[in-house]
Amino acid sequence: MYLRSSSPTGVRFLASVKQGNSLNSSARAAGIHKEIGYRWLRERYLQLRQEGNSPTEATDSLGFTTARLPAWEAAVSGATDRHHLQVNVEVESVFWKAFNRGQSPTQSAAAAAVGRSTAYRWLQVRFDRLRGSKVTLQRCQVLLRLTAQRCHSFERERLARLTKEKNTAAAAQRAAVLTSNRYADAVLASTVSEAQQRRAERDTKYWQLMREGKSNAEACRLLGMQRQTGTSLRRANNYQIPSLIPRPAAGRYLDVRERLQIADLLELGHSMRQVARELGRQPSTIKRELDRHRDAEGRYLPRAADHDACLQRARPKIHKLVASPRLRGLVQRKLNRCWSPDEISGWMKKTYPEDHELRICPETIYRSLLLREGQGLHKRYAAKLRTGRRIRKTRWRTRTGSGSRIRNMKMIDERPAEVETRLEAGHWEGDLIVGVGSVSAMVTLRERKTHYGIIVNLPHDHTAASVNAAATSAFATLPPSLKRTLTWDQGTEMASHEALTKTTGVPVFFAERSSPWQRGANENFNGLVRQYFPKGTNLAVHSTRHVNHVMRELNTRPRKNLACDTPAARFREEHTAPARLVG
Repeated sequence: MYLRSSSPTGVRFLASVKQGNSLNSSARAAGIHKEIGYRWLRERYLQLRQEGNSPTEATDSLGFTTARLPAWEAAVSGATDRHHLQVNVEVESVFWKAFNRGQSPTQSAAAAAVGRSTAYRWLQVRFDRLRGSKVTLQRCQVLLRLTAQRCHSFERERLARLTKEKNTAAAAQRAAVLTSNRYADAVLASTVSEAQQRRAERDTKYWQLMREGKSNAEACRLLGMQRQTGTSLRRANNYQIPSLIPRPAAGRYLDVRERLQIADLLELGHSMRQVARELGRQPSTIKRELDRHRDAEGRYLPRAADHDACLQRARPKIHKLVASPRLRGLVQRKLNRCWSPDEISGWMKKTYPEDHELRICPETIYRSLLLREGQGLHKRYAAKLRTGRRIRKTRWRTRTGSGSRIRNMKMIDERPAEVETRLEAGHWEGDLIVGVGSVSAMVTLRERKTHYGIIVNLPHDHTAASVNAAATSAFATLPPSLKRTLTWDQGTEMASHEALTKTTGVPVFFAERSSPWQRGANENFNGLVRQYFPKGTNLAVHSTRHVNHVMRELNTRPRKNLACDTPAARFREEHTAPARLVG
């Protein structure tokens, strides 16, 4: 299909180029080849030159310049609106001279050496021009010396052609409106280069490895990039792993996608009310947007408008230490005496109880000194802080040291010796498997002799209280013969292990740090559980019924080290054994 520059696609392409986008990105967004874009730019350039614009004015109006401009300029003198297969304009002038002398269309065609059909086609073109100039039908019939039948035939064809063009234009406009959302998405996608896409994919993989507990060095090695690159990513995100849950867009404000649609629909000739109806907004919202963000030439540039709106929405205020020289001087004097920000804040509140302008919180002082964008205090005063640091040490970079944060631990070497023999049931190993973002988790327990496993879902958190509650519910239905010991790693979720022992009667022993083989049965069970609940997924979406179904499936699978018996069968035997002894 031959696309015209006046089509919605052409209008979008030319508007995108005029807004400052490159030819390639504008062509990608419009869904055309770049050579079609060059053809449209050439047509528009020639049209502007024929309208009397200078070459500089024409290129400024296009918002585009290219090495092809000399060739385009050379075609200005020979550019006409006639097709290259049309009869030469001198031949047509011979026809009209003969016709104006009173000769018939057939005689005039013979004088110009053209066919009779060509003559009547020229008459029809002039008829359409006269009717377009509001000349009456009767006057056209007299001027062109047409029969009544021929005149009415020309009129019917003209009306049919106008109706067809109107319907085609309306259909094109409807199609353009329907594809406005898709066009906005294409514009957003076209502004991202392939290199930027590769970097975004690499960054996503890096943060996923961070969520899985990998170190910066290990993650960079797996992705084949420099450690400094990973450090730069962490610094740019303030040493915090970005959340997988996208921040919901505030429906109160227009976003860049809606602004792209506004510019697109305005270029297609829609009114503000039509634009508002298509976007589901109030017309006043569209009017305020255009009033605020049109440039000096009356153009609405969506990306510039979005940038300006973000700056205006921030409503920046002057930093307190910048706005008040008196407050700044007091803080500096106390810092010179090595006072801490807490001491400065408390002293000011006590010394000047009535002067609220001399109130400052400790965090304001810390942020002014330790953050790169901090204002009000010179960075040299950071040396007066107790740590002497010039940058804030984040939690990410804080080492926990070799000691544990769990008190009164009983280590694994204090565990009874019969646990190692696996001849006695009731000795359990436990751990957590954590979901994406370290929000959801599951408690996994495995009995060492029977290999029976228990899974309890923790969809909201995995605090010590939640883990204790899950372990208590798992042990509640078991007889004392199956509740002898529990071995765990040194995770903080077991910080309340003494309360768990008091509630369930099960003593808790802790494995050495970084020694998963000391809880091998549980680690093996975690690997089986991960077949159903993979890493990097949200564990909160699984219902209790589904978790119990997975637990039954795992416990009814035959195991080689149980002579192909199932853990459920062995556990059932141990569960009923005391009853048989009593009987």
